[in-house]
Amino acid sequence: MKTRQSTQFIRIMRYSLLTLSAAIMLSSCGGNESTDETSSTDSLATDNATAVTASQLQRADFSHFFTVQGLVEADQNAQLFPEAAGKITAILVKEGDNVSKGQTLLTIDSKIVANQINELQSRLSLAKLVYEKQESLWSQEIGSEIQYLEAKNNFESLESSLETLEAQKSLYVITAPFAGIVDEINPKVGEMANPAMPAFRLINMKSVYVKADVTEGYLGKINEGDVVTAAFPSMNYEVETKIKRIGNYINPNNRTFKVTLELPNSNNMLRPNLLAEISVRDYHSDSTVVIPTSLVQLTPSGQEFVYAIEGGIAKKIEITTGKSYMNNVEVLEGLNGNEMLIERGARSVKDGDEVSIQS
Repeated sequence: MKTRQSTQFIRIMRYSLLTLSAAIMLSSCGGNESTDETSSTDSLATDNATAVTASQLQRADFSHFFTVQGLVEADQNAQLFPEAAGKITAILVKEGDNVSKGQTLLTIDSKIVANQINELQSRLSLAKLVYEKQESLWSQEIGSEIQYLEAKNNFESLESSLETLEAQKSLYVITAPFAGIVDEINPKVGEMANPAMPAFRLINMKSVYVKADVTEGYLGKINEGDVVTAAFPSMNYEVETKIKRIGNYINPNNRTFKVTLELPNSNNMLRPNLLAEISVRDYHSDSTVVIPTSLVQLTPSGQEFVYAIEGGIAKKIEITTGKSYMNNVEVLEGLNGNEMLIERGARSVKDGDEVSIQS
């Protein structure tokens, strides 16, 4: 009897233990489901937020520049022509030589003129002697006035003819009209000089300048004395200078006016006809709102807008822009300068979308 009761008791205990284990397992499973549900809810909320990058706006100075092309010029850049025809007897310089003003560069055969001068000088000596004697006699009231006047006229006429021949002889020499560098020599010794053909090119590169054509739309936006930048792409050289002169004439063919820039050229780097790219500032604004042009979007009607972030929500802000330069644009209306603007991802969100900022 006791054995049966003991067996029955053991069975009851086993059943109770199994029931308790099952309850514990069910309770544990129910807790995991609750945790999983919470995690799933949080994950869903995160998945609904669009990942973007953003930047904080700050006010900055903004300048706009326009670029025109010009050419280097020099006032003292001249082709020298012979003024008389004849055989070239000597070329006294080489290409690249530095010469001074008045230095002889080339001579042409002038024997004929020289012989005429020698002959005239002999006649002039005799005429001078006759004139002086007649003048002495006439002062003593000896001889006729006609003889005195004829002697005087002959002397003065020969004197004038000698001056003319000496002037003609100077045409048989080419001299430097200014100090500079002999850049080109065209003829050779023994060739015939031709007044229609240039013999030399002489350049003084100490004083050069740039001239450029600027469209009339910028008239009134730039002034003499404005600081500009002149770049020379072929030389990888850039220099800051000022506008020396603004022309008063507008070319009716292309509606442009001339602008002249002074250029320092102490090392003779800049050569005549060298291409220059000139950057001129035509607009400036202090402490304004400036944003990258890539952030600006357009509605179908043409209204400009950007997206900002307020409290984790994307907000569409309509703006009005001004001038743009170097991938930046000035915002005239719509932004205060303290907004957080969406950069990457701005074209993937809509007004009111939840966003998350990624680094």
